[in-house]
Amino acid sequence: MELIAPLLAWIETHSTWAGVLVFLIAFSESLAVVGLFLPGAMLMFGIGALVGSGSLEFWPTLAWAAAGAIAGDGVSFWLGRYFHEGLKTQWPFRTHPEFIENATGFFQRHGGKSILLGRFIGPIRPIIPAVAGMMDMPVGRFFAVNVVSGILWAPAYVLPGVVFAATLGLAAEVAMRLAALIVLLLTLLLFTFWVAKHTFRWLHPKAHAMIAALLGWSQRHPYAGRLPTALLDPHHPEGKALTLLAFLLLGAVAGFVTLFPFSGEEGWFPNLDSYVFHSLQELRTPVMDRLMVATTELGDGRVLVPLFMVVLAWLLLRGRISAAAHWAAVGTFTLVANYGLKAFTALQRPTEIYQGVFGYSFPSGHALSSTALLGFLSVLIGRELPERSRWLAYAVAALLVIPIAFSRLYLGVHWLTDVLGGLTLGLAWVALVGIAYRRHPAGHLSPGALGIVALGALAIAGTWNIASHHREDLILYAKTPDTQQIAFTDWQSGAWRQLPAFRAELRGVRRHPLTLQYAGDLQNLRDRLQSVGWQPPTPLTGLSWLRWLSDVPLGSVPVLPQVHKGLNESLLLIRNGGAECPLKALRLWPSHVSLEPRGLPLWEGNVSCLMETSIPAITVPVTGTRFGAPLEELAGTLDQLELPFRTVNREITAKDWKGHVLLIRSP
Repeated sequence: MELIAPLLAWIETHSTWAGVLVFLIAFSESLAVVGLFLPGAMLMFGIGALVGSGSLEFWPTLAWAAAGAIAGDGVSFWLGRYFHEGLKTQWPFRTHPEFIENATGFFQRHGGKSILLGRFIGPIRPIIPAVAGMMDMPVGRFFAVNVVSGILWAPAYVLPGVVFAATLGLAAEVAMRLAALIVLLLTLLLFTFWVAKHTFRWLHPKAHAMIAALLGWSQRHPYAGRLPTALLDPHHPEGKALTLLAFLLLGAVAGFVTLFPFSGEEGWFPNLDSYVFHSLQELRTPVMDRLMVATTELGDGRVLVPLFMVVLAWLLLRGRISAAAHWAAVGTFTLVANYGLKAFTALQRPTEIYQGVFGYSFPSGHALSSTALLGFLSVLIGRELPERSRWLAYAVAALLVIPIAFSRLYLGVHWLTDVLGGLTLGLAWVALVGIAYRRHPAGHLSPGALGIVALGALAIAGTWNIASHHREDLILYAKTPDTQQIAFTDWQSGAWRQLPAFRAELRGVRRHPLTLQYAGDLQNLRDRLQSVGWQPPTPLTGLSWLRWLSDVPLGSVPVLPQVHKGLNESLLLIRNGGAECPLKALRLWPSHVSLEPRGLPLWEGNVSCLMETSIPAITVPVTGTRFGAPLEELAGTLDQLELPFRTVNREITAKDWKGHVLLIRSP
């Protein structure tokens, strides 16, 4: 696995040999035996990412990949015809006969179609052609299907990487931090899915032995064993035990947090809490703000309370009293724990946005409530599913809970330890109630009907909450930067250096220099520039983005907004250019500086060249590397418009930028 990154880097830097290497990778990935051990799918995804980033050409790469796959399957076919039954005695098939057995069974079920279908089934993909040869499939028929399957296989394995790289590329055009957040979220969700799947598969076979051992211990210790016996023994009522365990759990958490505070700036992990808080605040963008606010709204009481009531009513109407009682226990505990622990611990949030008890931090109510309710819902549904599919219910619940919990960190309303505390407490209670429910008699539930009812309630309540409160919640969770006051004369004499030299992206990334500072009314500047040919771009709307998929001039498609200090630009104008600079863009962001004594707002930005993206069949303007030439041209335009300005110089330079900055003021 550690060879994948260097290999892809070599392909990127040796484009003349890239086609041959793509052929060899696809050939090896399809070759009998070799394909079993080569991470071909990952390599092809990486090759697709190089295509999407513009490092490799699209159609030639697909052609090389298809040719390699066809050749690899062809060689595997001839190996099968050559060895016949002797193939089973060759390594690794003599030690792993299941490889041949699985592929033979698949071939016998599907015949010639198995060559096409088998390409997309990982474990048997490189074995099917050899089995076809071993079983004397007609040569002409094999190669006809082989060619078709290879042509279909290449885009199926390359395009996901192309789309992923294109998505990240466009996200990076808006903000590098947006691309980083997309990768972070995808990684978090994939990790959550993996943990849910493998934790269940590891615990489930051991569950009966663990329960038997605990019951045995309880019988040997009759006093201390009353609680586990009540939970695990189907002949003992569990109500009193659950109530006592709930109080013990709450008391233990409250006592621990009080005696050993671990949340906030004064806790055990202040550096970790503070680092996560400030790191995520630096990654905020308007696009992700809207997504995370909508996600956090799914964990609001306005959503989870209706979900709880609808599921409770459905269980009662179906006469499932035991399930309803356990569901009620989960909801009651969530309410008591959320109010009680916040009031008792009284830990401060990183940002003060709520009043009363909810102004306190520990635990995260969204994390606790969503974990408890959605977690136990997965227990109710999972109990009715076949054992091999049961983990899916838990995985779906986890994939809903984790984004809600992450949104609380992203929006800066909880410390990391608050969220982890809510997740842990909710999971502990779900485990206790879930064990009690699974070990005691309960009527059968229809998992499909319950899933539809629960997801329907969640979708309806969530949609209503987002539609009704999204605008005000965006304001509630918005970052509020402080405004700095600077004297106008100080700004011109050197305080302009206090403003950043580059657009704020990821820490240490300096791609787009800020070459303009403007003091005055933004509308005045807009009107003057529009009088000499600068125009607003086509607005980016729900339908206008389709122009990116058409062959039209670069200046007639929407231009992606860019983020600086967590905000989109307040002014964006474009102007057609020449061959070296097809489209120029002028952007200005608020600097949060007021120039005294007139209180003039100060804006910061740049003028840049926009080029057409290298993604095949897509026309999207992306920022190039030329900043000096368009700045000089703008200076001539300002002279023409009689706008006062002066050119100053930074000691910092970049490619095609000598450090020049224009200080412009309204007349």
